[in-house]
Amino acid sequence: MKYLLCVLLMLFTLSSVELCQGGVIFFYDFNKDREGKPPSDPWKPTAAGKVEVVNFPSATNKSVKITDSGSGGGMTLLLDKPITGKTVSLEFKFLREKGWTVACEIFYVLNQKCPDDWSGICVKDSDNGKVSYHDGAGWNDTVNLEDDTWHDFKIVLHLDKDKYDFYYDGKEMAKNIGYRNWGGLNGKGVDKFNVANVGDGGSTFVKYFDDIIFYEGTTRPFAVKSESKLSTVWGSVKISACKER
Repeated sequence: MKYLLCVLLMLFTLSSVELCQGGVIFFYDFNKDREGKPPSDPWKPTAAGKVEVVNFPSATNKSVKITDSGSGGGMTLLLDKPITGKTVSLEFKFLREKGWTVACEIFYVLNQKCPDDWSGICVKDSDNGKVSYHDGAGWNDTVNLEDDTWHDFKIVLHLDKDKYDFYYDGKEMAKNIGYRNWGGLNGKGVDKFNVANVGDGGSTFVKYFDDIIFYEGTTRPFAVKSESKLSTVWGSVKISACKER
């Protein structure tokens, strides 16, 4: 009887963990990618700039280094169909080297039917060195972005109402804010992820990204298996060239 109770307790605990975890849509730590090469599919680097996996902060904890020398530089991931009607969260680690010039994109989440690469959920660094987000009406500065230091970003997308919450280094920066240039796309969801300067020039920077995870709900799963591929929650990613303009 005692043994049976222990087994039941273990099964209940495992079930509880699984329920709390929800579904991981994708997770990339880039540790299996080759140093000096762009991240493996489904990530698509821009033709401009340099996008490469580097041994930073270490050979066992790699990241993606994106260098924009004035003509752009970034990478894009596409889903095979939009995710709609759910609450999902995006988290990633970010570091910017000193020596950058002018405001530029950090991470944009959008729909492939958006009019441009600057729509949707938009987070950037501003000219005055602050972290900024777009609320659908205009840009809003938050706190200073310290260079040469890793920072934690989290974006909670409420896809049922086209709103999002933004967190930086564990602190809430904004809540229930609107999407940019979202006319005609209400309820259409998201299926495109732009990292750094995908569609524009005029800036220079060196930025690093790591541990990019996109998952159901608002609480990061307890355990995430490192895989350089999309989890089969909503299907696979769409392999196509990154659009430039």
